[in-house]
Amino acid sequence: MPGSNNFYSRRAPLRAAFACFLLTAFCAAIYPQTPANSLNNPAIVSKDRLEEPWWAARHKSILEAVHNQPDTQLLMIGDSILNNYDKPKPPDENFAPTWNEFYAPRKALNLGFSGDTTANLLWRLDHGEVEGIHPKVAVLLIGTNNTGHADETAEQTEGGIDAVIGDLEQRLPETRILLMALLPSDVSPSKTLRDQAVNAHLATCYAEDPRVAYLDIGSIFFKDSALNTAIFYDPRLPSHNKALHPDTVGQRRMAEAIEPTLARMLDDAPRVPLTSMSDINTALIPVPRLELDSYDWYARHHAELELQKKIKPRVVMIGDSITHFWDGDPLGNHQNGPTSWQHVFGNMPVINMGFGWDRTQNVLWRLRQGEFEGIHPAWVVLAIGTNNLTSTSNSRASTPEEIVDGISAICTEIHQRSPQSRIVLMAIFPRGSRPDNPYRAAIQNTNHLLEQKFANAPSITYLDIGRQFLAPDRSLPASMMPDGTHPSDAGYLLWADALIQAGIKP
Repeated sequence: MPGSNNFYSRRAPLRAAFACFLLTAFCAAIYPQTPANSLNNPAIVSKDRLEEPWWAARHKSILEAVHNQPDTQLLMIGDSILNNYDKPKPPDENFAPTWNEFYAPRKALNLGFSGDTTANLLWRLDHGEVEGIHPKVAVLLIGTNNTGHADETAEQTEGGIDAVIGDLEQRLPETRILLMALLPSDVSPSKTLRDQAVNAHLATCYAEDPRVAYLDIGSIFFKDSALNTAIFYDPRLPSHNKALHPDTVGQRRMAEAIEPTLARMLDDAPRVPLTSMSDINTALIPVPRLELDSYDWYARHHAELELQKKIKPRVVMIGDSITHFWDGDPLGNHQNGPTSWQHVFGNMPVINMGFGWDRTQNVLWRLRQGEFEGIHPAWVVLAIGTNNLTSTSNSRASTPEEIVDGISAICTEIHQRSPQSRIVLMAIFPRGSRPDNPYRAAIQNTNHLLEQKFANAPSITYLDIGRQFLAPDRSLPASMMPDGTHPSDAGYLLWADALIQAGIKP
C-alpha cells in the first residue's frame, strides 16, 4: 500500500475475527443442532486439565513468569509443537537452541502445553496466563489436538480457533497475532482432510485482518510431493507413532519459515539473514504483498474478486508487472500494450491477474484468497518467476529449482479449481540490455528446468519466446523492452502472436 511497507498496519472495515464470530452465531441461530452452536461445540467451552500434575505445575509456573516478566514482547501460544521448544534433548528433540536464537532475545514467553485443545487454551487465557503483559506479537498454533485425540470436526475446531483469537484480541488489544495454519501430519487421512478444511477457513477469515497475519508454512514439510516424515521425530520413538511433531531439523525450518513475517510484525531485523535461510523454499509459502510499488496491491486484489463475479472469462492472465502492464481489466496505472492486447484478445472476456512485483508466493496467496474461485476459463496464461530472482530486504532470491517448484504449485492450484483449463506456461522473459546481465544465466537455467518439467505435461503448453526479443548479438533492444524488463507494445505483440499460434484466438 503506498506510503507503508507494513501490510499489518492497514485497517479493515470489519475485523475478520468478529466477522467469523458473527457467521458462527448466525449458523447457531438458524441451525441450532449444528457444531456452530456453542452448546454442541466442546472446542469453545473452557476446560482445564488440573487433574494432570505436570499441567497444573506448568500453568502455575507460567503465571509466575507472567508476573516476573511484564516486559514480555513475544508470546508463543499453543500445544506440544510449541511446548517442545523447552526441550534440549539431542538429536531428535533438541529445540532449545532454536528458541535461544530466534525467540529468547525477543523476550519471548512459551505458552505451549502438550496435548492442549482450544478449550484448554481458553481456560488458560481466562485464568491469568496473559494478564498484565503487553506483547507486540503472539504466535498462535493451536487446533491439531482438536482434530486429533479430541476427534472434533473441522467446524468445531474452526469455532474454537475463532474463539481463541477473539479472546486474545480482547485481552491484548495492542498485540498482533501471527496465526499459523495447522501443520501437516501423517496421523490419518481423515485428520488430514479436517486440517485442510480448518486451514481453508482460517485463510478466508484472516487473510486481511488488521490484527492477524495468517501464515501457512505446510509446504516446508513436504519433499517430492509427499510428507517428509524424516523431519518428524514420532516415527523414531519406541512406539513408532505417525508423524505429527517436527524434529530438531523440522522445528528449525519452521522457525526460519515464519521468521520473515514475524520480524516484520515485530518491526525487527530477522534473527538470521534471509539469504542464509536456504533450507526452506520461500517460493512455496503463500504470503501477501512483499514489496511497495506504484499501485495499491490490496485494492487490485479486491478489484479482481469483484470482476470475476461479473464476467465468465475465456482467458485469465496470471503474473507479475509484465502481465499487469499489458492491458485489460482490471486496468492498471500502466497500459503498455493496448494494440497488441486487442490483436490477440479482441472482444473476448479476459481477466488480467498480473500484479507488479509479485513472486510465486504472492500468486499462491492470491489464488488461495479467492482470485480463481468459481471461474473456468478455457485458457490460463501464466508468466511468473522473474521477481523470484531478485533479493530484497523482504525476501531472498529463489534458486531456479525453487522457482520451478513454485510455478508447479501454482499450476496445481489452477487445475484443482478448473481442471479443464489449458495452461499456457511462459518461460521467463530475458532481462537487461546486455547479454552479460547477471539475470540472464539464472533465467536460462530456470527456463531449462521448466522445459524439462512441463514440455510434455498434460493440459499445459510450455512456451518460450525469449529469443524473439533479442537482437542477433543477444542484446535486448529498447524497442522491445525500454527498461530492460517490461515489453513495449512491439514487445507485447511478439507475445500476442505466440498466444495466437498456441490456439488463443478471438
